[in-house]
Amino acid sequence: MDSVNVVAHLIQNTVILSTAVELGVRWRELAEKMGKLSSAQIAGYEAPHRGKSGEVGPQSMWKPAYDFLYSWSLRYGDSYRDMIQDLHLVLDKMKNPATRQWRQLTGALITVNCLDIFRASAYPNSN
Repeated sequence: MDSVNVVAHLIQNTVILSTAVELGVRWRELAEKMGKLSSAQIAGYEAPHRGKSGEVGPQSMWKPAYDFLYSWSLRYGDSYRDMIQDLHLVLDKMKNPATRQWRQLTGALITVNCLDIFRASAYPNSN
């Protein structure tokens, strides 16, 4: 794995974690749009994070969101650019899109789109 791939994976993991934290409880809406998850499947993601009261606290809601987003991202394999692009598109389709106020995801998308240019410049003989 070259250094550009390491950077791409770091960006991808940062995007997944940042999105999970940013969305919090709204991850359910995202999960329904992305994975067409049922209530039972959503409850399955939340089950390991339930407290003594049987509920997932608002401060912990990022955990099932992260679990879902990480699992969803695995289908993309090394296509980090496609994963971030698709995530951005789905976030834009939410009722109150997080991407209106939260520009970091757009910046990450621009960055990963520039990685191929960087790779071609840094490693001109590797194709």
